[in-house]
Amino acid sequence: MTIPAFLRCDVLEDLGIEHGFGTRRSQATEVPGLVLVTQVHGNTVLRVPPLDPKAEADALWTDEPGLAIGIRTADCVPVLLADSGRRAVAVVHAGWRGSAAKVCERGVFELARAIQGEPAGIIAAIGPHIGPCCYEVDPPVRRAVAEDAVFSPSARGPGHFMLDLFALNRLQLLRAGLQPQNIQRVGGCSSCDSTLYASYRRDGSGERMVHFVRMSFP
Repeated sequence: MTIPAFLRCDVLEDLGIEHGFGTRRSQATEVPGLVLVTQVHGNTVLRVPPLDPKAEADALWTDEPGLAIGIRTADCVPVLLADSGRRAVAVVHAGWRGSAAKVCERGVFELARAIQGEPAGIIAAIGPHIGPCCYEVDPPVRRAVAEDAVFSPSARGPGHFMLDLFALNRLQLLRAGLQPQNIQRVGGCSSCDSTLYASYRRDGSGERMVHFVRMSFP
């Protein structure tokens, strides 16, 4: 089986927005001019440009034509945001800490402010990440995300829970004002599929997948 370097979202494709959710084959060098920053599992959202080379953030947005922005993940949730009018794009890295800090909501608010429009016109594509089938968490994590999270019992018994990061971030996107039909899912569980995806929970390695979106030219 040939493994693609990137998976695509049909809705973003239809809008003519260049993007990709990386697999194990993805490399930052495959995306010319890609801007990446140091990710810290927080909720800081930065505009690009300008950009400090030492910047730390977990969400970027741009309205600069031709500029590509990206993140790296190995179980956390990658989210690509795009204005349906093609005026700005954003990329968000949401692990459990970022989700607890509502990084997706902040990304939507910054993008809506940038285009001086309503969140209802924003498209969100949620890429490969660890699923509730594999993502077991403990009580401190459950408490941190309890406001929005969807859990199921773990086979390990009391004190262990399976967290659904997709449901958590989808709920936050809806609360931020996105329309249900404008939230798309691409790919599956990063931990389940060792052929297609990198997973820190599964392998404990430093391997990461690259995800990006490029601002379109007018």
